[in-house]
Amino acid sequence: MKQKTYIISFDHWIIVCYIVLMVIGIFMQLNVNSVKDSMMPFYKQLIWLLISAVAVWSAFRFIDLQKWRKFTTLLLFITILLLVLVLIFGSEVNGAKRSFILHLPMMNVNFQPSLLARIVLILYFAHILAKKQDVIEESRPLNFVKNFTPLIIIPILIFTLILFERHFSVLIILGLTLMSMLFLARIKFSTILSIMLVLMLFGAAVIKFGPQYRGARMQIFEKYSLFHKLAHKEGTYTGDAEYQIRESLIALSSGGIFGTTPHRGTGKHYFIPEDKTDYIFAILGEEFGFLGSVFVLGLYAFLFSRCLINAYHQKSNFLRFAGYGLGMNIFFNALLNIGVSMSAVPSTGVTLPFISYGGTSLLINSITIGLLLSISAERRKV
Repeated sequence: MKQKTYIISFDHWIIVCYIVLMVIGIFMQLNVNSVKDSMMPFYKQLIWLLISAVAVWSAFRFIDLQKWRKFTTLLLFITILLLVLVLIFGSEVNGAKRSFILHLPMMNVNFQPSLLARIVLILYFAHILAKKQDVIEESRPLNFVKNFTPLIIIPILIFTLILFERHFSVLIILGLTLMSMLFLARIKFSTILSIMLVLMLFGAAVIKFGPQYRGARMQIFEKYSLFHKLAHKEGTYTGDAEYQIRESLIALSSGGIFGTTPHRGTGKHYFIPEDKTDYIFAILGEEFGFLGSVFVLGLYAFLFSRCLINAYHQKSNFLRFAGYGLGMNIFFNALLNIGVSMSAVPSTGVTLPFISYGGTSLLINSITIGLLLSISAERRKV
């Protein structure tokens, strides 16, 4: 008689955090779009919310990562192919080709392969790190190049393709995540330090010799940085290029401890152009104040802690590293978006997971939650 596998328990706190963040997200989209000319973005996000809810359940119920591990290389090949195809056939927006636009009867679907690449590359890293556990102790720089060659060649290829798409924010999040995975896998610190140095030089070169807007963003950040006043620097806070970050800081500072409430919020009234995407945290901070902002940040931090705890208790090295990576993928994404709104980091154009407007981002992050639930699940064969 054939045995069937049943899920008998899982981490309920992950799904609680996910639901609360989704509720906050759909409320913020309703809140922001209610004062605009059209409510269509809200209706689209509501549809994506329902699709994402199904995706979470499906990923949790049907994907056992330990069994799906054998498809990691195939998924990686498909992802690389999509990254190449989007550069050839993708839709160009503001000089960047990073997405396919599918024209459906009810709405247009914007699919970005680079978001999928974040998940797939994390799973591939987990696969190789688990496979090479016997040579972890011999992972000093030269030995790392010899024994972990796929972890050098594959990221370089994917990072190059994403760089040509002008999606630098994805590289930042993915770089932080993969470096952290190497640290948690106990790769020698000298190797990690060497990789960090190479990445820092690479990042500086991209900013220096890349498109002009990246250098302009760094100049704006230097002027409006959260740490600007600590250096006692003075500046003139005017200019159209600085408008968005200036209004974001005004909105956040206007919130005080308890916020202005949605009825009195002003930032969403066309003062902040990207109020429903990149700078939605500024609207949240203005209307719900410091306490509301800390509550949202606390949700991400608690979700991250549950991911780390579940990963730590896994017997499989692959599941352990995958849990670490997928959890960091969401947490670093949230920190980067919040940091941009506060001008703690330069502007990168990254959305806030589960809260910002964007169907592909919501779907991919929801699938990530489904995979994290799957990792936390205890299964029994009957």
